Amino acid sequence: MPAHIFRTLIVKAIRYKTTRSTPEGWLRPLVQDEMRNVMAKTSNIGMRHYPDPGNRIEKGQTCYFINSMKDLGLDGVLFTVCSYQHGHVPESITPDLTSAEAEIKIIELKDEDGKAGELVHSYRCIALGEVIIIESVMGSGGAAGLEKLLGQLFRRYRDQAHPLVDFSDIASTDLRELIDLHGGVERITARLAVDSKHQGTQFGGLLASLLQKIPGAAQCNVSWENKDGTLDENQAIALLEEADGQALAGATLHFKNGGSVNNLSEYRERKPVQIQLTPEGRPAITEIEIALKTYLGELRDPGHNGPVKTDGVLKSVKLLGE
Repeated sequence: MPAHIFRTLIVKAIRYKTTRSTPEGWLRPLVQDEMRNVMAKTSNIGMRHYPDPGNRIEKGQTCYFINSMKDLGLDGVLFTVCSYQHGHVPESITPDLTSAEAEIKIIELKDEDGKAGELVHSYRCIALGEVIIIESVMGSGGAAGLEKLLGQLFRRYRDQAHPLVDFSDIASTDLRELIDLHGGVERITARLAVDSKHQGTQFGGLLASLLQKIPGAAQCNVSWENKDGTLDENQAIALLEEADGQALAGATLHFKNGGSVNNLSEYRERKPVQIQLTPEGRPAITEIEIALKTYLGELRDPGHNGPVKTDGVLKSVKLLGE
């Protein structure tokens, strides 16, 4: 039986951190358009590298770059990211479980010309509209590293005033099914504290304006309810996402038929997949790419109550400024 390895595919909503330098009237771009722009304006990996290789990179600093990209047309873009720790010398052992102590050896990575190499982690992503699905690989820097990389590349090749990329988790279909099972959302309560990171957010900004009305107040609590019906499901989930991203001190969705939910820890959109290993012991890249495409298809399937429209735009995400 072929050997397998398990990977988790993580879904992130792509948002942007607007600042005072953000041009007036700036519109949220589609991620595939930004990626196509980067690839069109670069001819080597150094141009798609973070930090900028034109500046000094200190030893031990984690570096990222876009290695390659496939344009899938209306289905977005599929690309490979590589990360490495600059100047890091890896270690190895030959497992001998009968020995009292393992012998740890330094691995010298050099090519045939004697040039020093780097230990690299690579992972694949698929992006469309306002979402990106990331293959989670231990030690790669994951979503946090990719967030920095894309933010800098979009600025470098579009506009220095381009807002930085801001990834957020999104609610899974399990949460929507839970809401439906309990008759919908009847009441929402939200809490904002003075230290909440509400800048540029929809609900956090609203509550912040209320908090400022009362001098000395450290927290503001607000409830929305509809005892004769239910509240908008997408808005309810969007508010819960703001609380998960620390824009609010907390939020709770109260269901019409009883019960409630106050965090997304159990309802983040992600999917475990099993990938076959090649004879050399590497994950089969073709299988990973198929898994990414399949998962994106499931998320945007109009026959299911998923969080993504067919064009990759999130149902529960509003454009900046709305």
